[in-house]
Amino acid sequence: MKMEILNSIDSYYGTELMFKAIALILLSCAAIFDIRSKKIPVSFPFVQILLSFIYCLYQLSAERANINDLLLSLFPGVLLIIICFISRQGLGLGDGLMALSLGPVMGMTDMMLAIFIGFCFSAIASVILLAMHRVNGKSTLAFIPFLTAGVGVMSFAFN
Repeated sequence: MKMEILNSIDSYYGTELMFKAIALILLSCAAIFDIRSKKIPVSFPFVQILLSFIYCLYQLSAERANINDLLLSLFPGVLLIIICFISRQGLGLGDGLMALSLGPVMGMTDMMLAIFIGFCFSAIASVILLAMHRVNGKSTLAFIPFLTAGVGVMSFAFN
């Protein structure tokens, strides 16, 4: 009996880790596109939405989450999309869509912290680039690389 419980726990965390690793790979690919062109192809959030949907089905079937938790996990992405429209694309729609699609895999708390970490890394990079006179106050930075770093920290550093 004890061994069955340990196997089910290992199986659940292994599955969770696999989905987070796939999400991190997708984010890394999106970060490359974001750095090069400051745009993210819609295929990246679409693929992540499909993976998140599969993960949601897995969580619901394993009774590890309920529908309210999964809906709440979409909040950070919705918040970034709202910021996108309020700031007139100061923060890109692709950034918000990626955060929205990552919500179910990460959970609301981890996703909020990943976004916060991403903003902190972005601020540090901005200050350094401004101090080195590489950019000016009107320059834009790709956010997905910083979001990727935040998701990486939240996925592997605290679990």
